[in-house]
Amino acid sequence: MSSALVNGVRRALAQRARAVPVRSFNTSAPKRGGDGEPAYIHAEKMYDIGATKGRTVVFGAACAAVVLIGGYIPVYAVRFQQRKAGG
Repeated sequence: MSSALVNGVRRALAQRARAVPVRSFNTSAPKRGGDGEPAYIHAEKMYDIGATKGRTVVFGAACAAVVLIGGYIPVYAVRFQQRKAGG
């Protein structure tokens, strides 16, 4: 009796597996530039650092942020460890 039940379940699962459609991943083709035009419209100006407005201010602020964050992380880590150890 139990083997008949197992065989029936197997057959039902096999039929169910065949009935489920196969799903696939579809994408559109990437955009290609034509006539010397870049694929991305702003590509020519994107990495032109020399033309950046306020370049010294931007890079100065970025460097200051990196230094401040890099200096504060160890201080925070030490305070966190001392708080956990004292706790």
